[in-house]
Amino acid sequence: MSNTCDKCNAELPLGNTCESILNEFLALEFSDPGYGKVHFLTVASYMVQHQGYSDEMYAWVQSALRKHLEEGYPTELIRQDMARGPGSTKGIRRPLDAQPLPKISWTMTIADVAAQMHDAESYCKLIKQWGRTTLKEMAPLVLKNI
Repeated sequence: MSNTCDKCNAELPLGNTCESILNEFLALEFSDPGYGKVHFLTVASYMVQHQGYSDEMYAWVQSALRKHLEEGYPTELIRQDMARGPGSTKGIRRPLDAQPLPKISWTMTIADVAAQMHDAESYCKLIKQWGRTTLKEMAPLVLKNI
């Protein structure tokens, strides 16, 4: 038996939520550097797929994901950019009264990573794949008038 996430459409085992899986992932990432090296991708992919970012942040995250995944831009520099970016002057979280975002049929979700990971190496490989998938499919969430 399973249930479906109303944000990302992931098929989840009963008793699990995407947020509970995220919390398990974050515990791994903060306790083991082998998992932690993909922290930016974990958080960004989750937040994008769960409509967690403000409109300004969707544009910023799309650019940061592209630079990181396609150009090898280091996460240390992404953190520095973030401190000077939209999070420094505006909220990064999506306001409760924000206009609804389009629904996306994500082809890879946090549940897919959880179902396939076995160790730090497979976890990092899957998180990178999830990040690439999220970047590829997130275009409808980035409003052009920002």
